[in-house]
Amino acid sequence: MPEISVITSVYNTEQYLPACIESVLSQTFRDLELILVNDGSPDGSAAICDAAARADARVRVIHKLNGGPATAANAGLDAARGRYIGFVDSDDVIEPAMYETLYKAVRQSGCAMAACGSSVIDEDGRTLPGGVTSTLEGRQDALDLFYDVFQNGSMYGMLSWNKLFDAGLFAHIRYDESLLFGDDCSILHLIYNGQSVYCLNDRLYRYRYRAGSITSRLFHIRQLDNLTIYADWYEFLAQKPDKQDLAQWGLARYWQVFYLYYVHASLAGQAQNPEVRAAFAGHLARLRGMLPALLACPHIGGAEKLRARLFCRSPRLAYQLAAGWGGLHHKG
Repeated sequence: MPEISVITSVYNTEQYLPACIESVLSQTFRDLELILVNDGSPDGSAAICDAAARADARVRVIHKLNGGPATAANAGLDAARGRYIGFVDSDDVIEPAMYETLYKAVRQSGCAMAACGSSVIDEDGRTLPGGVTSTLEGRQDALDLFYDVFQNGSMYGMLSWNKLFDAGLFAHIRYDESLLFGDDCSILHLIYNGQSVYCLNDRLYRYRYRAGSITSRLFHIRQLDNLTIYADWYEFLAQKPDKQDLAQWGLARYWQVFYLYYVHASLAGQAQNPEVRAAFAGHLARLRGMLPALLACPHIGGAEKLRARLFCRSPRLAYQLAAGWGGLHHKG
């Protein structure tokens, strides 16, 4: 059996998939399998997957009907045979020593997982500014990765693809298949619970920025799945006596992201779109239920608490007042 199972969910990435596959199979850590889960791609991705399996016995291919990225990741988890699990997106590439480095980190530290930093590349593979790192280094309580998420907006703790996990962490946990965006971070609070992580800032993963993708847009309705995730994180942490400060930071971040999405939807001219309004309405009901906690949160300022109170009554009015005030302030 392989020591590491690398799971790659594939959907319409024929342009980038060969480089992704090559970067995994060229790892200095050789005792791995690559599970390619073709999620009903209508392009040439399926043929590329099959060709890779014929060329290298470490490659296994699963073909399935399109069901979304979480269903593909779960299919990969169900098939994985490795002692450790890694994830690589099919349009990204990884540095040759990534899994050797992470494997040594988990084995030497005794942690159930290890994480690394990442760089950003464009569609042609050129390195762009930015990337993902953490303020934390070395052995950490895994749930404390959320401090970076909540305080700094860092993605380091929110990602599955920059980590190597003990396969046992997924024994009774699977990704939320109801989510079409942010699915790779939807269960991380459950994975992290009671575990330690070894944090590295080596930029070993290369995330590809693609113009026109959902993550590159000002607003897309699927991004609202993140509101479910942030609310779930807060409610989970609020039940843990030793994580109350972290929970309060999570609540502050939830409100910040909620309002930011509404602003972005408004700037994109979509806030009054019936479908978008209906989606926000569902999330707004949950936000209203959290309003007393928001108003008591020590990490939310007085002005933001007033904004939150007004927003819960009328999001459109809260935004219009803020936009009007911003315009007057700018003219002044």
